[in-house]
Amino acid sequence: MSKGHKAWSWRQAFSRSDLSPTTKHVLHTLALFMNEMGESCYPTIEHLMEHSSLSKNAVMKHLELAKGAGWITVSQHGFRGQKWKRRDYSARWPERDLDAPSLSERMVKSADEEEEGGARGGPPPLKKVVHEVGEGGARGGPKVVHEVDQDKNNPINNPIPIQERECAREIGNDKTTNSGKVSRETWVRRLKKVHERWPTRAGDSVEGAERLWFRLSDEERNQAEKLAKAYEKHIKDLGRTRICSLLTYLKEKRWKLLPKMAGGTGTGEAVANAAPFGKLWGVNRFSVLLAPPVSEADYPKPPAFIEERLRRGGEEAEKEKRDRRMIYGWRDVLDMQGKGVAKAKPVKVPKAMEPLGDEFEVVKVGSDVWRAWEQLHNERGWPWFGPDRDMPEWVWMPRLVSGEHLTPLEAVQDALESFEAAVRGLTETTNLEAAE
Repeated sequence: MSKGHKAWSWRQAFSRSDLSPTTKHVLHTLALFMNEMGESCYPTIEHLMEHSSLSKNAVMKHLELAKGAGWITVSQHGFRGQKWKRRDYSARWPERDLDAPSLSERMVKSADEEEEGGARGGPPPLKKVVHEVGEGGARGGPKVVHEVDQDKNNPINNPIPIQERECAREIGNDKTTNSGKVSRETWVRRLKKVHERWPTRAGDSVEGAERLWFRLSDEERNQAEKLAKAYEKHIKDLGRTRICSLLTYLKEKRWKLLPKMAGGTGTGEAVANAAPFGKLWGVNRFSVLLAPPVSEADYPKPPAFIEERLRRGGEEAEKEKRDRRMIYGWRDVLDMQGKGVAKAKPVKVPKAMEPLGDEFEVVKVGSDVWRAWEQLHNERGWPWFGPDRDMPEWVWMPRLVSGEHLTPLEAVQDALESFEAAVRGLTETTNLEAAE
């Protein structure tokens, strides 16, 4: 693949820049807290110090250098009337494209292709465009005149626009075998097209996607390609900023989960707006936490110093694995919490989950029960809400069940088990109704 066609991620781009090694190191650390779009990033300076092993002054200095160079933007958010603010970091590129060819380069390349006989799949050059015709009558030899071909519709005299040529090429390249089936070459080309448009393409394995692609039937491949953009739109409509990798989309056949209203084959799904830290918001948050975490294969590649730490093994490596699992395993939860604190932005939740709100009650932030919930999150490796100062006074959590408990931790453990049972019951009922 030529340089102009490589899709470089933000990390790869600034790694190739002229920033100092320490500034690049700070940006790699900051990337640990970002989603795939380079947003929803709210780490404290203390978090950046811990993960980068740099001093506070060094972290702040190199963040400012990166900001001044145009690689990040920094904004502040906080509840109205309060003095504290949280920093929101977003990935940006300076006003230049480090890897894409310029317009003039693309034009030169197109011209070169035409001089060499046109792009693959295009019409062959005409054999006679300029004809040399002998007229005779000149001393020492025949007079030569140039007779120009007058076919104004021929592609040499009147070039077909590049976009139209590309469309025609795609149609012409859908090859079939003698048995009438689409050829493997065409299936690979169609997978490449899906991959190039997928939001997580920079971190996806092309080889892994191809293996999963050819495990599908022809009809499944057709549906996976046809509904890829509909699936992406559906995820955005649900208010989520993170989408699964292409490998997960293919492996789990996610297009089959699309509701009919989104163009899929599933059942329609009504959604409701859930206010941050409210009842339905809490139902959605714990439902996501109870699901299996994202596979480590879908985590972004760590910076070199973290990769080395993981390779060495030992206690530090286990702590790093736990931290990465907490950050990337339930990224939707971190996005919900970050937006809830910084922007008070609601999330869209399936209305079918509303009955689970009866399993919730409010808990006072900072209370013994609140501390017990924090302890339970730590034991399970789940991401916690953050400092108490960032939170409202009350937050909806699973309802404590009646009975005697020796400690608040035991009480919240029973509450979680009760909520989990309610989720299973609702899921079984929904599946039964769908089957009928």
